Amino acid sequence: MLETDSLAAANERETKFSDPLMKQFWDQDRIFGRMLSQTLHLKESIAWDVYLVYLPTHPWNSGLPPGPAFWMHQQDEDPTFFIDPPRLKEYIETALR
Repeated sequence: MLETDSLAAANERETKFSDPLMKQFWDQDRIFGRMLSQTLHLKESIAWDVYLVYLPTHPWNSGLPPGPAFWMHQQDEDPTFFIDPPRLKEYIETALR
């Protein structure tokens, strides 16, 4: 989270995405970030800069967001899940096959 975070900044960043399957969501009040922190069992109370992969058939029928099939982060959390773009890309490409 940065001082410069805003809906306009998020919208501009989204224009850089070339894959229509990728989505970025703006959570001004950090509601989803707080809920997702619980789901992922993070030390931080708010999840931010997380990269979540949900398969098309993944159920979304609980009070908290469900755990993703795969995820990575850029926070001071479990280093096993720290962002590794080639690994993330490999997982997504495998899941799409």
